[in-house]
Amino acid sequence: MSAIGNEMKIKNNYFDGLEVTKKQICLFIVVIASYFFENLDNNSFNFCAPAIMASMNIGTAGLAQITSAYYLGNTFGAIFGGIISDIIGRRKTLLISTFLFTTGTIVDAATTDFTTFLVARALTGFGILCMMVVTITYMAEMSPKESRGKWEGYIGGFGYLAAPAIGFISGAIVPLHPEAWRNVFYIGGIGYILLIVSYFTIKESPRWLMSRGRQAEAEDVVSSLVGMPIDLSDAVIVKKSRSNLAKDVQKMFSPLYLKRTIVLFLILCGGVVSFNSTQPWMTTLLKMNGFSMQDSIFISTIFTFGFPLGQFVAAYFADRGGRKIPIAVFGILYCVVTIPFVLFIKDNVILAAILGLLVIAIGIARNFIIHPYVAESLPTSQRNSVTGILNGASRFASTGAQPLVPILFAAYGTMGVFGFAMGFSILTSIIAIFFGWRTACKSLEELNENISQE
Repeated sequence: MSAIGNEMKIKNNYFDGLEVTKKQICLFIVVIASYFFENLDNNSFNFCAPAIMASMNIGTAGLAQITSAYYLGNTFGAIFGGIISDIIGRRKTLLISTFLFTTGTIVDAATTDFTTFLVARALTGFGILCMMVVTITYMAEMSPKESRGKWEGYIGGFGYLAAPAIGFISGAIVPLHPEAWRNVFYIGGIGYILLIVSYFTIKESPRWLMSRGRQAEAEDVVSSLVGMPIDLSDAVIVKKSRSNLAKDVQKMFSPLYLKRTIVLFLILCGGVVSFNSTQPWMTTLLKMNGFSMQDSIFISTIFTFGFPLGQFVAAYFADRGGRKIPIAVFGILYCVVTIPFVLFIKDNVILAAILGLLVIAIGIARNFIIHPYVAESLPTSQRNSVTGILNGASRFASTGAQPLVPILFAAYGTMGVFGFAMGFSILTSIIAIFFGWRTACKSLEELNENISQE
């Protein structure tokens, strides 16, 4: 302990070893709301896709263009979101990203021009991935090492309740008339209310503050959340005077970080491409398999219960097996469940709905163990920048995968699309089990020090 004035401060390494307080939980609830509206805007398109195709008179190729534009926005959102947050802080970047994805959704709701729709969808993609990358890093820095994975899973689980919520809303609204899908998009405008709430509640990451030499402010943040005076003088400080993309990329591929960079990219790319080559197309694939618009939306809504389920499963398993083991196991389970789902998609609606829910749940569980795995495997000085670059690269791969979906469906049917996804899922498992490292229940600073020993 140290005495400053008449106040005794407890020396600690940020939040490690301390119980999560009610104030921290309130902060996490605001982050949950951010996830909720992010996923509300994201999944609005997935449910409305067939109606948008009819409304704007486009085919599957046009739909692939829109989806590619979204993932292209994801790419730049991931890369520049990480860089921006290293420059101006996690808090400001979270606020900016909320404004961007909400605005993009509103523009899509209002426009009748295909090009404008593409640009606005890209803007939405930019804001959503920017928020996701920063939020994952933010939560890794605001949680104690003992329960970091659990809180990531809980936040994602509650946030992803937006998926079934928007599914039921879409099921009630979209069939009303050909342009009713626009009202679903307008609902995303509630994100502006979240922006105001976040402005007054979100606190800056103390690790980012310490990296800028602002120890007093960092201590104030930790102390205000844990309810006791904290001294961070013994905490590991990683200073970074300014974000430099060229230097971050150079460091990523330096001898010290090269293996880690390659492994993280392959794991992340495998998980993201596997999931994103099928999930945005679910409602459209159901309709192309002969289901009505209303039935397609209803079945897809059942699927989306897999989002929160997968998050809660991830919360339970994330801190077990050093993170790498559940990533590998869920990658294999994804394939085990996908095969019967594809076989029964036309023959048994109930069975297809249940299996589709499990496909989503397992894919989400795997990916939301991968995301904190990437963030915590990197040093504070470049955590957001490199996390953004790696996420951006994986989303760029998803951009390239989108035009293949209608081609694979035309040539090999639903099995061709999901076979492509399963191949990437197996890749994820192989890389994780044979080349990954254990990160669960270790401090971020300890993980950084261990790089030199690999």
